Amino acid sequence: MAEIISVKLGEKVASQLRDEIIAGILAPGTALRLSALAERLGVSTTPIREALATLERQGLVNAQPRRGFRVAAIDARDIRDIYEAHAFISRILTERASRRLSEEDLDELERLDQRVREATEANDVSLAGDLNYELHRKIHLAGGSPVLLRFLRETTPFVSRRDDPDVPGWAQQRLEGHGAILRALRERNAPLAAEEMGNHIRRSGQLAHDFAEGQYSATSS
Repeated sequence: MAEIISVKLGEKVASQLRDEIIAGILAPGTALRLSALAERLGVSTTPIREALATLERQGLVNAQPRRGFRVAAIDARDIRDIYEAHAFISRILTERASRRLSEEDLDELERLDQRVREATEANDVSLAGDLNYELHRKIHLAGGSPVLLRFLRETTPFVSRRDDPDVPGWAQQRLEGHGAILRALRERNAPLAAEEMGNHIRRSGQLAHDFAEGQYSATSS
């Protein structure tokens, strides 16, 4: 049980640090000290090590012999590229999902979207992020392509934010961004549903790019 809890905590820490790196809060080159991170995040060094190992595999941190970990040199363009890749795959899955989702599935998606809006209006960023992730996940699963889902999962950790800081403009995206997608799915308009999904993800990516660019500029000045 302790091992399972540790792994889950390591994933949570990785998610928070990933959000901070992608947002530019942790600038490229920043040293990531185990003890300092453990104290700041209120955990032991074990989940910190697990989180840093995950982030190293994802290319967000670099391990240096006898010098620990540092944030990798990524820039705002890299972030936009990740969203473009995510949008491309999500478009295909959404188009296929439009022919596979039942009316009951669509009802559930609309209920999820309502909960996303309610959490956003309550300024509960974590809950809104979790619900938003679940809404997209259900659509992607309905696309019925395990191969594409595997590729999509590679980018999902980079585009699914569940912790502060919330990207400026994302709250409005959560309030307005799913309506057109769900309407197109309800109408079984596969090309339109795919287009709306791609546009939705690209808009989020542009906001994330602009936010990160501002953060990177501030830390380098």
